[in-house]
Amino acid sequence: MAVATVGVLWFYDVSPATTGIFAAYIAIGITLPGTLLWRLVHRGARALPEDLAAGTAIGYAIEVLAYIPARALGVPLAAQLVPLAVIVAFAGVPRLRRYWRGAGPAARTPLAWSWAMAVLALVMLAWAANYYRFVGMKWPSYGMTDIDLPFHLALTGEIKHHMDLVTPWVTSEGVFYHWFVYADFASTSWATGIEPWVLLNRLSLLPMVMAYVLLIAAFGRRVTGSWLGGALASLAAFLVLSPDPYGWQLNGFYQTYAFNPMDDGSNLKLFLWTSPTQTFGSLLFVPLMLLLVDLLREHGGDRRRWVLFALLPGAIMGAKATFLPTLLCGLLLVVCAQLVFRRRLNRVALAALVIVGAWMAFANLVLFGGESQGLDIVPLGGMRHNPAGGTTGFVADPKMYRLVILLALTVLCWVCMWAGAAGLRRRLFDAEVLLMAGLGIVGMAALMLFAHSGGSAEGFFLMGARPYLATLAVWGLLLLAPALTWHTARPLLVAFGAGVLVIFAIRAVDGTHLPKFSPTYRTVQLAAKLTYPYAILALVIVVAAVLAWRYRSRLGGVRPAALVVTLMLGFTLPTVASQIANVYPTAQKDGWKNAAKLWPIVTEGTLDAGRWLRANSSSDDLVATNAHCVYLTPEDGCDRRHFGIAAYSERRVLVESWAYTAEAHSQERTQGVMQQYSMYWHPQIIIDNDAAFTAPSAETVGKLRDQYGVRWLWVEDVSNWYYVDKPPYPEEVNVSPDLGKFAQLRYRAGHVAVYEIK
Repeated sequence: MAVATVGVLWFYDVSPATTGIFAAYIAIGITLPGTLLWRLVHRGARALPEDLAAGTAIGYAIEVLAYIPARALGVPLAAQLVPLAVIVAFAGVPRLRRYWRGAGPAARTPLAWSWAMAVLALVMLAWAANYYRFVGMKWPSYGMTDIDLPFHLALTGEIKHHMDLVTPWVTSEGVFYHWFVYADFASTSWATGIEPWVLLNRLSLLPMVMAYVLLIAAFGRRVTGSWLGGALASLAAFLVLSPDPYGWQLNGFYQTYAFNPMDDGSNLKLFLWTSPTQTFGSLLFVPLMLLLVDLLREHGGDRRRWVLFALLPGAIMGAKATFLPTLLCGLLLVVCAQLVFRRRLNRVALAALVIVGAWMAFANLVLFGGESQGLDIVPLGGMRHNPAGGTTGFVADPKMYRLVILLALTVLCWVCMWAGAAGLRRRLFDAEVLLMAGLGIVGMAALMLFAHSGGSAEGFFLMGARPYLATLAVWGLLLLAPALTWHTARPLLVAFGAGVLVIFAIRAVDGTHLPKFSPTYRTVQLAAKLTYPYAILALVIVVAAVLAWRYRSRLGGVRPAALVVTLMLGFTLPTVASQIANVYPTAQKDGWKNAAKLWPIVTEGTLDAGRWLRANSSSDDLVATNAHCVYLTPEDGCDRRHFGIAAYSERRVLVESWAYTAEAHSQERTQGVMQQYSMYWHPQIIIDNDAAFTAPSAETVGKLRDQYGVRWLWVEDVSNWYYVDKPPYPEEVNVSPDLGKFAQLRYRAGHVAVYEIK
């Protein structure tokens, strides 16, 4: 696995030496101290992979929480003293030395489990390569990138150099966002000297994803009590996807980013790579769930676990905002359901509820400033971003009945994926079952009740809950089919194979022609085209259930419910098979490297000019620019998601753009447009900024220097923006040729020039 990883990274322009430095940092600075602390707190016969994976997560939490005060004090490298102190303490204190040893033969992993995890790790490495091929360091690849990538890079640069955080692309705004993963990137960059871009797009997410794979398996083993249950939980979390009976493919964004027709919280979506906050939060959340399940089962008797449980949410709250509210609801379900149906108060769940609630309140008031960041209550809001509906145009006019149809199809897919949880009906009110079910209910409810103005962020709730829904389904299926032998498993394998064949048969009948809403293909026809494949699946499920029940005596001890569940799981296999099979022909067609075909959202020359400015300026220097749009369209005007200057220079910009800020989301209601198309709410600042470029003089340029503290002017040739055959737009800030009379040209690259104000 290590050789394959080095080879893939080398192919994608990361030298083995850089990979080796990064791996050494992760091993010594993250995994080792975290593992020692995890063993101290979480005693017992654990497997080495669990120790290392959980230790990696704990190590990241230590790193981030150490970096914040170190950066605030102006000595970012001092953050490395904390993991060093942990290592020294465990080496020097006699009572702690035993934690260097593992649990021994009692926790040795079975060979089949190890191979299953290795295969899944290779799948995730291949999926990483599927992302890497879109993102490169040369023009035009770095310009034709995911629109959020410069956003992540800009925040990394801000946190690398400051802790009095402001939004680096518009300094009038604070940072009300879950930014802890950027603290990891910044700390790693300081310690290793590796470029933040390389960490963000190549290195840093790999160990997070691999540790996440192992941690889900550890959690599944803890809950189900078996190695098989652990392996199946991890496999199900990533590879059991919503059934796709359509013969045609999703197009555009959905196909590129590996969506499925109905939203299932898939962790194979490239969001795992394009949303580092989600990946980081998911990783840190699993050890918290491991601790919580043990505390619930042992009635909260271990003080060491309580200490770690009380501290770990401090890292999770800033890793991803969705996890603590989801956990709060899960704990609330445990307390209320057991109080009502078992007539007892679960004091462990109540204490955990108080801890999580306190951290959530702190995060909402301090980290997020009470801002919603564009997440609002919108009934069936998640269905407006349904991939099948978006591909066919069915939700172009999102009437309620259309959204209800898509919701019904989505729920059917959820049932197919997680129906195994029905095997837990006799344990329904056990605390751990209620907890995991609560997480899943919140994740599914978010898609039904919320919508995010920036896209499909409401789906992150379900992505975060997915491993626990998968664990519920696996646990229930194992209870439905106990003591499996080859003889008793044969009916299940036949049912699974039948499910696979049903999907391929429907695809063959459905045909490859993509149905699109049009004047000749109206709502009724399109609704029928979308629903009939799933209606066939529902009919097959009903018929199979009736036949299994009627002929249950001939099933050789296999329960009818287990047969139906495995049939539905068979429906899900072709989806992941199609996604994986699509990678090779797509890569052969579009290229294995620098394959992005999006519009350029970063101007040519930005990377070189950004590096030059970073090398020739102070981290406190302020930049002004004439560029505020990533592109212009006749329909929407200026898209304000321009983050490339702050991203590649690691410098603050007076007003580069103002999208993705809390105030921009608030302005949506005031201005009646999406936040990326809004007008800046401090008009005098933008007037003063642009005047220095369009009408440079001692007064206009001097005002930027003296009143706003600007030292550098970053000029982009807006005539090079992507609609040169269209009339000029009022949003274009064209630069006067007289600018050089009032500021000194210092650097030019591509369509970018950097001036210094004297």
